[in-house]
Amino acid sequence: AEVYARVSGRPGVCEAPSGAGAFYLIPGVAEAYASSIAMIALTTDIPLKTKGKNVLTEMDQESLFDSVTKWSVQLRNPGRSAEAIHKAMRISTSGRAGPVHISLPEDVLGASTEGAPDPAPSRQLTTFPAYPTGGPPADVQRAAKLLGSAERPVIIAGGGTRISGAWDELTRVAELSGAMVGTSITGKGSIDEKHPNSLGVVGGNGSRPFANGAVADADLVMFIGCKTDSVTTMKWTLPNPGSVDVVQVDIDPEELGANYPLQLGVAADARTFLSELVDALPTDEGVEPWLEVGPLREDWVDMHRGHFESVEQPINPYRVIATLKQLIPDESILVVDAGTGTPLASSFLDSPVGRKVIIPRGFGGLGYALPGVVGAAYAHRASQVIGIMGDGSFGMAVGDLETISRLEIPVLLIQFNNATFGWIKALQHYHADERYFSVDFSSETDYVGVAKAFGIDGIRVTHPDEIEPAIKEGLSEPRPFFIDIVTASEEEIPPPVPDWF
Repeated sequence: AEVYARVSGRPGVCEAPSGAGAFYLIPGVAEAYASSIAMIALTTDIPLKTKGKNVLTEMDQESLFDSVTKWSVQLRNPGRSAEAIHKAMRISTSGRAGPVHISLPEDVLGASTEGAPDPAPSRQLTTFPAYPTGGPPADVQRAAKLLGSAERPVIIAGGGTRISGAWDELTRVAELSGAMVGTSITGKGSIDEKHPNSLGVVGGNGSRPFANGAVADADLVMFIGCKTDSVTTMKWTLPNPGSVDVVQVDIDPEELGANYPLQLGVAADARTFLSELVDALPTDEGVEPWLEVGPLREDWVDMHRGHFESVEQPINPYRVIATLKQLIPDESILVVDAGTGTPLASSFLDSPVGRKVIIPRGFGGLGYALPGVVGAAYAHRASQVIGIMGDGSFGMAVGDLETISRLEIPVLLIQFNNATFGWIKALQHYHADERYFSVDFSSETDYVGVAKAFGIDGIRVTHPDEIEPAIKEGLSEPRPFFIDIVTASEEEIPPPVPDWF
C-alpha cells in the first residue's frame, strides 16, 4: 500500500485483523509516516461489549498506532463510519501527508448504517498533497532575489519535491537560475539525473564526491521538501551550519529551521512554491549552470570501471548494477530494499523525472521490496517493475512470494546473496574492529528453490558472465521471475558510502 501510494500519488489502503495482525502493519505504516506518504490503515477489533474481559487479541490499538500516524481512532458509532473515512482521507492527504488508522470493532462492523449521513466525496482528497498552498508573495520574491544573487547556488530536493510532482518546475528553476540540483535518496527523480544541472544524490549514502563537493562550495543552499535529515546532510556537516546562506521550503512549518539557521523559511507545497518562483525570477532565458558536471560524472564512472567489469567470484555487486543499468527499459520502476541496493542504485542508476526509483528512507527497514513490487505493479501496470533486495530482506518478507505468484504479477526480482546482513557487518568491520556478532547466516539456502516452491521460476547466478543472460531472461518473462546472485558483502567491497572510504 505504501509503495502503491508513492508511485500513483493516490492514498494506499491496507487492512489487518486485531492483535498480532495490527502489529504486523506497524513497519509499513511507520515508513509511510516518516516519509510523508498518504495511507489508510484499517484494523478490525474485538467487540466493544467485551472490552476489559480479556478477550483473545484485546489491546489498545488506537495507542499502538498513535506514534506512527497522523490520526488514530476507534470507530464506536456505525452511523459515523462514512464521516470517519472522509476525515481520514482529509487528514492523510492534506498538509504533510501521512498514514491514518481506524480501528473497527466487530460489533460496529456488523451494525446497520442505513440512514446514516454520507458526506459528499471530495475529488481533491483522491491524490496527495491535497489543498497545496504557495508561499507569501514577499517570501517568493525574497527567495528569487537570494537565488538570483548567488554565484554558486545549490538546491537540495527532498522527498516532498517528488511527492508534489514538482519535477518540471524544479528543472525550470534550475535552468533559469543556473543552480545545481542535488537530491536526497527519496528525492531521486525530482530532476532528470542526466540533466546538466543535476548533481544526483548528495549526503552520506549513495552520493558522488563531486556532488557533496558542490554543496560544500555553495554560497546558497535551498532545501525544497527536504527534512534536512542526518543522511542527506552527513550529520549536519553538509552544508556546514552558519557558513552558507540557507533557504528552506517545506509543507510542514515544524521542519523550518529545525537543523539549520535560515535566511528564509517558507511553509509551502514544493510544486506550488517552485511554480511561483519561476515567475519571480528576473529572466525567462536559461542561465548556464555554474558547475560543469558532465566530465565529473564520466570521471566518477571511470573510477569504478574496474568494479563494473570485475570477473571476481563471489560476484562484485557493482557489476550487477552496471549490467542492470544497460538492460532495463527506460520507463522501469525500481523498488530497492535497504542494504546493498540502496547506495548502488542511488549512485549509479540515473533516474528520469518522476516516481521511478522507490527506496525506503524514513526508517530504511529490511523486507520492503518484495511487498513493494506488488504495490508498484498495481499503481503503474504499463511499466516493467524490478525489485532489488538482499538475502536478509528476502528472509523478512518471503511470504509475499505467494502473493506475487498468485496474482501472476510480471515483476523481476533480483537478490544480492552474500549470506549476511551486509550493512551491519560492514559497520562492525569499520567501527568495531571486525568483531562480528549475529550478522552471518547459511550460505547453503536454496533461494531459487524457495521461489519455485511458491510457483515462481528463477535462476541462481554464481559467475559474472551469467548476469546478463539471466537478467535478459527475467525481463522477457510474462510472469514473475527471481534471480539469486551470489555476491561479495559490503565489508569486502564497500558501496558508495563516504564514511567507509
